Amino acid sequence: MGKTDANGVDLSGVAGRLVQTVDLVDPPAPQAIATDTVNDHVFVLQVESGAGASGNLCLNRISRTTGKITGWMRLKGFGHGLSMGCVPVGADSHLWTECGDLWFNSEGVPFGSRVTRFRFQDKETLDAKDIPASQKFAPPGSIQSAGPSYDPTTDRLMIAYRTAEGRKFTRYDATRAAAGDWTAIDDAAPRKGGTTVPAVKPPGWEEKQFASKFTSQGFQLLGDVLYTYDWLPYDRNQNGKVDPEDFPGITYISSYDWKTGERADQQIVTGASGLTRREPEGLAVERDPETQETRLLFGFSNTVPGTTGSRDVTICWYPTKPAVDGVKVLADWTELTPAVPLPAGAERPSGRIVVLAGTPHLQLRGTLTGTFTEDSKIATLPHRLRPTRQIRQNVARNNSTGRCVCRVEGNIRGELWVYGAYDDNPITWIDLNGVSVPWH
Repeated sequence: MGKTDANGVDLSGVAGRLVQTVDLVDPPAPQAIATDTVNDHVFVLQVESGAGASGNLCLNRISRTTGKITGWMRLKGFGHGLSMGCVPVGADSHLWTECGDLWFNSEGVPFGSRVTRFRFQDKETLDAKDIPASQKFAPPGSIQSAGPSYDPTTDRLMIAYRTAEGRKFTRYDATRAAAGDWTAIDDAAPRKGGTTVPAVKPPGWEEKQFASKFTSQGFQLLGDVLYTYDWLPYDRNQNGKVDPEDFPGITYISSYDWKTGERADQQIVTGASGLTRREPEGLAVERDPETQETRLLFGFSNTVPGTTGSRDVTICWYPTKPAVDGVKVLADWTELTPAVPLPAGAERPSGRIVVLAGTPHLQLRGTLTGTFTEDSKIATLPHRLRPTRQIRQNVARNNSTGRCVCRVEGNIRGELWVYGAYDDNPITWIDLNGVSVPWH
């Protein structure tokens, strides 16, 4: 059982959705995430594909509103995309990332040994070799990889880096750092309570063979709490092959007190449980532009349906505001996009996500009209309302020869379909006001 921390985050609680199953510019998996809530952007880093692309990254820009790709950059010689931070400056987005000089681990995977900040420029290539040395930084004692994350609530930049003693975390004033003043504020206390094996055991722990330790998938500072995003894969070497039912393992988020190093909580992450692949990728923090609620974001990689190697991204978030009168709103009323034109003046159907008795529910309202004589797509759900599993409910329709109920279903693509219409018994209106179904 989790608990609410100093930021209002409950790692065992329900999660909302920022974007879902967005196809990225390049086929490989996402690595790090960040958002610009002022200019309505989501940024996703991924390793560039192709021969000779070692150490190159692709930076995707996605609309927070629609989930559509709106731009991209190529980052040459930057590393692996450990983590990332975004600072809006007027209409521009400035990104903190790792960058070269490159360091290669024992498996030959390149990581950036320094951090830098740059302005996003659509369809441009930025070469780490062209960045002046004065605009790159490696914390004292750093010998391998370095990755930044940004806390917009305090304007603090945290750098996680490798030293001879292991991983270390140091925070800086982000504005001063951007101007070249790298005076450290303080270091995190050594993490206590174990950082390589889980304290919370997954179901079937005794029956299945897991990897011996966590694989780090991200880290983020929020106030005085350090969050780590970790993956416990099933052992890929058992019997020389991977059992598809075992992939991709178990995802964890742990929280640590920055000043004492004590582990405050550790939980198995259940958000977006319906994704096929569901490999954890990226941790970040944002403030919702409409409600000013602080959110802890966590991402997942999924295999694009119909492909074997292309990956998409889904980003979930933990809320920090408490429920009001027992109800927590994860996504407020947003209009659906009807598949057929609506009559002038008609109430436009809409949907929202609320938490009832600890379970997120998709609720719909409004009436859809048309002439449906077969199973038909009737609307598209807004991006943040799309489920990761099929949803369905019977609803009222026009009464014709005693038939007054039809079935409405929603899929992971956000398509809303109606079933039960025939040539000799068309559906002319569908009442969505009673729809309230568990949502994943």
